[in-house]
Amino acid sequence: MSGYDLVDVEVTHEPAGDLLDSLSEDGTEEDHLRSIQAVRLQAGQPDSELRSLKELDENSVKLLEHQVDAAYRALFEMDGKALLADEVGLGKTIEVGMILKEMHFRETDDSVLILTPAQLAKQWQAELREKFGLDFICNYDDEFEDFDAHDYVIASIDTAKSERHRRTVLDRDWDVLVLDEAHYVKNEETDRYDLIDRLSYDYAFFLTATPIQNELTDLYNVVSLLRPGLFGTRDVFHHYFVNGSQETLVNRDELQDRLNRVMIRNRREDTDIDFTDRTIDTRTFDPTPKERELYQAVSDYVKGAYGQDQGQKLVLMLLQKEVVSSPVALKRTIEKRLYEQSELTHADELETILDLIDEIDTVTKQERLLDIVEEARDNVEMGRVIVFTQFRATQQRILDRLVSEGYTVHAFHGGHSSSEKERIVEDFEEEGGILVSTDAMSEGRNLQFCNMLVNLDLPWNPMRVEQRIGRIHRIGQKRDVFIFNMALKDTIEEYVLERLYHKIDLFQQSVGELSSILSRLEESGTSFEDEIFERLMNANSEVDLENDFDAMAVDLQEQRELANKLEEFNSAVFEGFDLGEGDA
Repeated sequence: MSGYDLVDVEVTHEPAGDLLDSLSEDGTEEDHLRSIQAVRLQAGQPDSELRSLKELDENSVKLLEHQVDAAYRALFEMDGKALLADEVGLGKTIEVGMILKEMHFRETDDSVLILTPAQLAKQWQAELREKFGLDFICNYDDEFEDFDAHDYVIASIDTAKSERHRRTVLDRDWDVLVLDEAHYVKNEETDRYDLIDRLSYDYAFFLTATPIQNELTDLYNVVSLLRPGLFGTRDVFHHYFVNGSQETLVNRDELQDRLNRVMIRNRREDTDIDFTDRTIDTRTFDPTPKERELYQAVSDYVKGAYGQDQGQKLVLMLLQKEVVSSPVALKRTIEKRLYEQSELTHADELETILDLIDEIDTVTKQERLLDIVEEARDNVEMGRVIVFTQFRATQQRILDRLVSEGYTVHAFHGGHSSSEKERIVEDFEEEGGILVSTDAMSEGRNLQFCNMLVNLDLPWNPMRVEQRIGRIHRIGQKRDVFIFNMALKDTIEEYVLERLYHKIDLFQQSVGELSSILSRLEESGTSFEDEIFERLMNANSEVDLENDFDAMAVDLQEQRELANKLEEFNSAVFEGFDLGEGDA
């Protein structure tokens, strides 16, 4: 950041605006470069209209006013370098699609690199092709050779930073860089940050719904990658904009002015989008005596095995989840465990569990699912219902049962190819019926044509539950959404539902709120699922377990309050600084 190093400058007696204005005056070379880039964008189109929009198919994409405004501002008011920071669910991908379409129209996109989290790369590829007619190669495609072999590339950021590809990515001068989930590069000590810092590009568009996750430094790091020098050095930034405890902003007007040069943030309440209501229906069922006996046997085995070898945590946690999903899912894991470890200390217990599984002739959840989908057949368009389960074995058993009852069914899981997944979704939309899916569907799919979802078994991480719900409860959904949660009474599943999720109303939180709550919990190095499992293992009685989960609910409520305070802090940064006159 040549020309911006102010470490040796005395700053205590000079107004923030005057000093920071001097930063821009020193950046003449960068300003000149930005002017050249702006001329490229406007070449032949001096009126700076989004002329490519007329080429879009209205049946493929419906553009909303805030999205069009964001694309225009990013291109022509921010000279092609912008942080798109809309709240979750407002269509930042659509905004980038419009930007790229316009740049293609103006022939300023000879090479484009889009970096995303791995699980979102194919979604980006599909949306840009289907909605904007833009063809990109994805690093997961068979045809992908390397980053220097294609001009329009979508790749996971971790692939780009890998030892195999990093040099090729950095050796190329890119016209356009798009970085999704930009908060992943908030830490300047990571390889991801270093990659973006070293990349060569003319235009850049970063996307994140959470520019600040824990402290204002997050925002500084992300913005400094996009627009170096905008905030000066880190020391100057902290001196002028943050008090010692990082809880109170100072010089807010100046910070707002500088953010307005690079960041666009739309909030749900500021748009004209009318999101439909979400209704949650949790149904708990008494297990049969045989199911209860099986659950107790598995829980006793898991607790005993964990007490002897805590390194088994993942497989033991899996058993505890499978036993409330279906006997057939549990059976496969038990058989595999016996086969792979023939001298296992607890072999007799595992054999007993297998015998108990074989004695079960009625699977309660499976039978009660029929009641729910029967309601849907009578009351929902084309009887469409999405049923989620975490396990392939459970999925197959449900499919077989539904087929035997005469239902039209569709299966979706991670083993399908990209083209197969597309066809399955199309068949579900056209034919109706029941789509039974694993969590391979929980991200990256838009299924607004369906408005009813069943969680047959429940992930212990509420973010994964929200990702499932987000497939149908999003922009474009015209009807109210109905979510059914199924749980067996007196099991870990019921505790998670009743004593955690419902107690602090997690089902009504936004993805952004959930992310804030969970990220604060996981800063301690403990995941949400680990915390649940540890409480289950350490409880000496049912009363202890209830008390432990009540305590966890209190902890989560406190995290939620912290998240709310963080949102108030974000509001101070992003939405106008209407917090009184003068600075703290």
